[in-house]
Amino acid sequence: MKYRILILLATILFSLTGIAQDNVTGVILNENGKPAKKIKIRVKGRMKMFSTSSKGTFELNNVKMGDTLLIYPNKKLVAYIPMLAIPTYTIHLGQNSLRYATDEKTITCMYQKIPEQTYNSNIITYEKMQQLDANNLIDLLRGNVAGLQINYSDGQMKASIRGSSSFTLSTEPLLIVGGTEYHSLEEANNAISVEDIREIEIKKDGSEYGMKGANGVIIIRIK
Repeated sequence: MKYRILILLATILFSLTGIAQDNVTGVILNENGKPAKKIKIRVKGRMKMFSTSSKGTFELNNVKMGDTLLIYPNKKLVAYIPMLAIPTYTIHLGQNSLRYATDEKTITCMYQKIPEQTYNSNIITYEKMQQLDANNLIDLLRGNVAGLQINYSDGQMKASIRGSSSFTLSTEPLLIVGGTEYHSLEEANNAISVEDIREIEIKKDGSEYGMKGANGVIIIRIK
């Protein structure tokens, strides 16, 4: 009897483990029922953004029950889908909402406006980062900050801030990641995961940091 109970408990535990974390696939269709390509999607709390294929399909790894899938039908709207024990989703986009079916019912999710952020050319907010398709710190910085240049030189990616007063041989700014100082973009990039970044601030005038900040300062605040 005890042996049967142990087998039953093991079976339940295995099933729950499979539900708790798994891969999820799906297809997104437009209002005409045709594949919707290049629709941006991501899992809430993760920085990585995905896009549907030319056939409207997508695949997500390590999705847990209770996670929320964000779907962006355009640059101004977003829909929040609670992840259920469904291995494959067929999502239909509408004008004001999207819908998908479960074994029991059809669920409708209304679109919501993406909050507009106060613009500051020297700060990359967490909300802004979530809209960028970035795999690392270099991707986040490249082309997203006015006056910040990133170029490949001497076998490394290097940053320089236009308008800073350089008094050193190096043109790279001081990078501060969670309070730790780095003197090259490559070092800082290797020290931080993009998922841990909360905000990035660029200071062209780094005089408060002395000679170390002569080329400007990039402050990476972490969660």
